[in-house]
Amino acid sequence: MQILNKYNQLTIDLFHGTSTLFLDSIVSNGLGGVNPVSEWNILGLCKEVCEFSDQHLKETKLYQRSFGSLKRMAEQTAAETFNFQHGDTYVSPSQQTAVRYAINKRFGSEILTYTIDFLQELIKKEIPYVTQELYRKYLKIYGLIESNPSPLLVKIKDVPISALVSEGGQDPTENLNELNEAFINFDDRYELFVQQHNFRLIKPVPKANLELYLINIQKYSQLDPKYNFYKIETLDFK
Repeated sequence: MQILNKYNQLTIDLFHGTSTLFLDSIVSNGLGGVNPVSEWNILGLCKEVCEFSDQHLKETKLYQRSFGSLKRMAEQTAAETFNFQHGDTYVSPSQQTAVRYAINKRFGSEILTYTIDFLQELIKKEIPYVTQELYRKYLKIYGLIESNPSPLLVKIKDVPISALVSEGGQDPTENLNELNEAFINFDDRYELFVQQHNFRLIKPVPKANLELYLINIQKYSQLDPKYNFYKIETLDFK
């Protein structure tokens, strides 16, 4: 298998798209070292926001466009085509997949982005529980509402296969075999082929194995954004 070396490490890079909101944590704890969904109880807020949105936002365009996804995130369901389970760190052999995720999720996390989008609409309704009790319960997340983090690309090198499972949480062997075939046979079509061959990290990746890049968006497009990168030298962080 050409994508593995003799130490059972990947010889290809993997990528993770997020935002600078999580930059300090990645530098301090490695990628996947801290689970913000659990640490900040984002899922708890998501469930409450989902319930109140179903009561108060049915007439809004946001509800009509995105409530189905928010509900699946609150329930943490896994569908055939979309994964609504959050908390683990997901990585992709496709740089484009990771970049699109980072660009399209303004807080660098799907569940956090959706939750804050709906929370902002609820705050506009001036619902006392939302503006008072819920605020006190989730001060950290409320404090992010007006923040403007930048999209961040993490390049991950020399990942051991023992740190990976499939996106759905199963044995990664089938994914790895397909990646190896693409690596050998697809040449310039490799990037296109591997865009849906993603993994979950089950072990943190240390900073020494990471390269971090700010993504400078030159032209926004959900499917085909134009961008360039600026490398972050993590040695500058104390």
